[in-house]
Amino acid sequence: MAQLLRPLILSPATKWRCINYVFYSIPTHISTHRQFITETTPATLLHRNNLHISRSRGLRPADAPLPSEVSQTDSESDASDSERKSRNEKKREARRSVRWGMELANFNDSQIKRVLRVVSLEKEVFDAIMLVKRLGRDVREGKRRQFSYIGRLLRDVEPEIMDGLIRATKDGDQQMFQQLSSSVNPDLGDTSEEEEENDYEDEDEEFGDHHDIATKWFDGLVNKDVDITNEIYSLSTVDYDRQELRKLVRTFCSLQVRNATSEENEEKTDKKLLRAKKSLTRFLITLAKQLPTEENYKANLAVGSDTIKRKLSQVKLQGLEAALHLHLGQNKGLQEAYL
Repeated sequence: MAQLLRPLILSPATKWRCINYVFYSIPTHISTHRQFITETTPATLLHRNNLHISRSRGLRPADAPLPSEVSQTDSESDASDSERKSRNEKKREARRSVRWGMELANFNDSQIKRVLRVVSLEKEVFDAIMLVKRLGRDVREGKRRQFSYIGRLLRDVEPEIMDGLIRATKDGDQQMFQQLSSSVNPDLGDTSEEEEENDYEDEDEEFGDHHDIATKWFDGLVNKDVDITNEIYSLSTVDYDRQELRKLVRTFCSLQVRNATSEENEEKTDKKLLRAKKSLTRFLITLAKQLPTEENYKANLAVGSDTIKRKLSQVKLQGLEAALHLHLGQNKGLQEAYL
């Protein structure tokens, strides 16, 4: 059998057939397989997309967080945002309460007591404000800390009530002040005019010499005395709101002119004029209380006189030294000429 197949295998015709079979029969299957794979019809594309989507929905990357972790991180981010907002709100409230303390410090004692009586913060806050009013202009850090402390005491007050009370006190609007007082505590809103007059009389007795200075300033500002006006507005040792003073003077003068020329209810206009006068007088009394005392004034004069004496002595010494140098120079010149 082997002897019969050997010549067939070695014959050229048989080799050619085998080669043709290998190169023409097997590649047909490969080419068909490639055609099946590389076929890009719309149906196959849609099938591949659906297959990819279905697989991607079911698979999860190794470093992807779990759904519970995602919800937890979202809740933590929301909590941090809420904390950030509350922190900013707290900062705004702190700055607002410090501003209240600074504005209250510009009022006189009776005005501060009236405002604090409405908000039920009379004793502790009043003592703190009195302390900061006694501090000098150079004690900046101490004032800042004291105002921060006052702001912490005022932080729980209703903003609308406190702003309204401060505004009504500045403008001298007693009707607005009583409305706010009655809205907080009805018993405080029934303050009679006689009680207010008694308070003002007590203030006059309390201020004493400061009231006399304020009266002189009041007459000068209302009558437009140039010397007194320049004296008040040129004060450098006292820190006060000059714009507020101009506003109070303007309000009083306009009401005074209106009261003299208008035919309205005289009683109503007289009350407005009286309130404007008292507001301006209180401001000037508070300003007079901040002036340096007589002892400080004398001390400043003593320091100034010592400085002047020291400078004069230095000038005299310099003059003597110059005269001595000139005398020595002249003597030296005479000696050289003689030689």
